Amino acid sequence: MNFTLCLTHDCNLRCAYCYAGRKEARRMAWETARRAIDFCFEQTCQRATVWREPHKAQLGFFGGEPLLEWELLRRAADYADEEARRLGIALKKTVTTNATLLTSERAAWLRERDFYVGLSIDGNAAMHDALRRFPDGRGSHEDCVRALSHYAGSSAQAEVIVVVDPRNVQHLSESVSWLISQGIGSISLNPNFYVAWPDSALEVWTTAYARIGDRYADEFRRGSPVRINVFDGKIRVRIKEGYAACDKCGFGVDEVAVAPSGNLYPCERIVGDDANEALRIGTVFDGFDAVRRAEVTARRGNTVAECQDCPVQARCMNWCGCINYATTGVSDRVAGIVCFHERMSIEAADRVAAALYAERNPVFLAKFYGAAVEMGGE
Repeated sequence: MNFTLCLTHDCNLRCAYCYAGRKEARRMAWETARRAIDFCFEQTCQRATVWREPHKAQLGFFGGEPLLEWELLRRAADYADEEARRLGIALKKTVTTNATLLTSERAAWLRERDFYVGLSIDGNAAMHDALRRFPDGRGSHEDCVRALSHYAGSSAQAEVIVVVDPRNVQHLSESVSWLISQGIGSISLNPNFYVAWPDSALEVWTTAYARIGDRYADEFRRGSPVRINVFDGKIRVRIKEGYAACDKCGFGVDEVAVAPSGNLYPCERIVGDDANEALRIGTVFDGFDAVRRAEVTARRGNTVAECQDCPVQARCMNWCGCINYATTGVSDRVAGIVCFHERMSIEAADRVAAALYAERNPVFLAKFYGAAVEMGGE
């Protein structure tokens, strides 16, 4: 099971594209956090028994800004580690932070506790400060960039999360290059699908992905590849001829988010102000609302008829329940902007992969094909 604890609704930034609802000092109580962890592990063990799966779970810490509740995070992580050991559960822990509160001491503690860290940093100062600002209007790049030094290098258990928006997309390719120059080895480009994208911004976006693809390929040629989600993901999915069921989000089934109140939702992106009764699927105190959960999970996927015959349908993320809900109001219909992005990503990734494969680039072949491909042929 993949459980995400939203420790607070509050945040010290006021990012223009935030989907997490009103920023107010509503925090998760310790008893709620403890019960959420217990519930996560109960569900993990039940599922492992029924499906004869390994006992493994992922516990994420989210917000708002979770580092505002640093002591709660530490206490919850310690408790989760102890309980996971007692129950024989292989536990992966993650935290997603805006990085402004990430000191060297905190980064060291997260490393010691084997956390995977998501750093929400949009890239260079021009891109980042366009939309990620403090309440007084100051840009936050200078505060965030200090955290990068703690996670530079290909072995770092971290990724930088870049939100791509029509208001900052003109800086995208330069921002990715800047992040690579800072030693960041894993970059996730997360489009803001929840706003209108004018045609002019779509053109800039397309050009940016082509340029990022060129830089991505050059890093393979240098022997120092970076992970960029839209390229790595689309290349892997092409090799295995489409997304498998295990690749898709577990919206309300394998994936559950806990609001500070203890209410349960199918994804952390849905929590918002904790007021969406239609997608509230229970509480950590009373368990799942079986009827509501079944209603929500039954609508996962994509029922748009035109998508079924699309030549790239198997490689398209048209099935993401939270994005579909946020963009169309229902979790089983995909928005046009998602279609645009997926086609653009596939085209950009295929161009890069074809070039590197034709060159028989050894680093590329080793990463995506392993020992199955010899240098002399297929």
